Amino acid sequence: MKPFFLSLLGLSLGITLQANDYENAEKELVEKNKSALSKLAETRTKIQNEKIPLATKLSTLERSVEEKRRSLDRLQRLRDNKSVSLTALKKEVDGRKTEAQFLSTLGSDYLANFEARLHVAEIDRNQAELSQIKSVLDSDSSEKEKMTARMNLLTMSIKRIEELLGGTQFEGQALDGSGKVREGTFVLSGPLAYFNEKTGSLAGLTESGRDLKPRIFELQDPQASTLRSYFKSEDGSVATLPVDATLGDAVKVAAAEDTTVEHIQKGGTWAYPIVIAAIISLLIALIKYLQLSGISFPRSQGVTEIIRKMEDGDKDGALKLAKNLKGPFKEMFTAGISKCTEGKKMVDEAMYEELLATQPKLESYLPVIQVTAATAPLMGLLGTVTGMIKTFKQITLFGTGDAKSLSEGISEALITTELGLVAAIPSLILYAVLSRKSKAILAEMERLSSLFLNAFPKKKDLFLNTPPKENDLDDSTSDAIAEPA
Repeated sequence: MKPFFLSLLGLSLGITLQANDYENAEKELVEKNKSALSKLAETRTKIQNEKIPLATKLSTLERSVEEKRRSLDRLQRLRDNKSVSLTALKKEVDGRKTEAQFLSTLGSDYLANFEARLHVAEIDRNQAELSQIKSVLDSDSSEKEKMTARMNLLTMSIKRIEELLGGTQFEGQALDGSGKVREGTFVLSGPLAYFNEKTGSLAGLTESGRDLKPRIFELQDPQASTLRSYFKSEDGSVATLPVDATLGDAVKVAAAEDTTVEHIQKGGTWAYPIVIAAIISLLIALIKYLQLSGISFPRSQGVTEIIRKMEDGDKDGALKLAKNLKGPFKEMFTAGISKCTEGKKMVDEAMYEELLATQPKLESYLPVIQVTAATAPLMGLLGTVTGMIKTFKQITLFGTGDAKSLSEGISEALITTELGLVAAIPSLILYAVLSRKSKAILAEMERLSSLFLNAFPKKKDLFLNTPPKENDLDDSTSDAIAEPA
């Protein structure tokens, strides 16, 4: 029991002590609360006192920020505008540079074309100014100086056009037909150039060639008289100028025309065998055509009449009709009828022998035409090879600068090829036509011989009174004529 009371006493003492602690804590909390409320009131009073100045300062700062933002936007716009302007300026500068480069290239091309279009008679009178312009364009001068030179070239070109439209005269030198230099006066009118010697003995058109001076193409009366009258008149109103509508091309073409002999001679050594072979082939073809055309096919009525005579046993009548035929048909039927008493097999052999004998006659000399058709292109090719060899030799010696020195070998190469084809193509056609014609004659002979044998009389006693031999063919058998080789 004693421990129980001790425990109860301890518990009561603990409860008493705990109650005192609660009261002390409550008082402490109340005091803290009052202190906190007092501080809160002071803080609120302080906030209230500082709120208006802070709000004023905040408004001032917000207005300053807004102004700064507007200033920033304005500066950004100015920056963007300047950037865009700078980009556009750079593009414009690049465009100007491109235009300047284009004008430079165009000016160089125009200068080259202008020099190429100048008549050879104008070169001397324009050489100094052109040389000055080219020296500026080819040097390290400023772009301004080069542009000035190009403008001078344009001015010079416009002045020349105006002169050509109205016609212009100037003194100069030209070459006559023999290559001698003549002093005289030039007249340029459009693309045409005229020349009149000072003495008046030579007048004509001029043409540009490979020479350094224009060459005179002398005119004949009445054109020459008209041209002299024009030069004698002070203003050119007395007479009109003769006009060459081809601008000298007709003169060049006429000078370059070759005769057939000259054309063959340009073909070189191998042109002659080709021409000879072509002539031989043509003559043989003409002779063979006349020969084959003279062989006419027998009429069907005539062959039918011969067969009827044979069926009637009239050998002499059939032989007489056979002799009225022409060409190899006469020989074939005559031989067949002559052997009619010896049996059908002998008739067949006799007619076939005549057919074989006729074939070489019809096809004679045709291989010559065939050989010409085959060898002419080969000879042309051989001439082409020799011509090219000659050309390369010229290139080795003189280079490729002089085209005239190379033209001989090139002409030989091309002309021999041309002649070879010209000889081969007609020869091939003629051989085909004549071969076809000869084969047609042989085929007709074969057909008529088969027709004659098929209608050969079955009764042997029509031609002889002796009994048939053992080696005679059976009446019911009909042998065909073999096709000739």
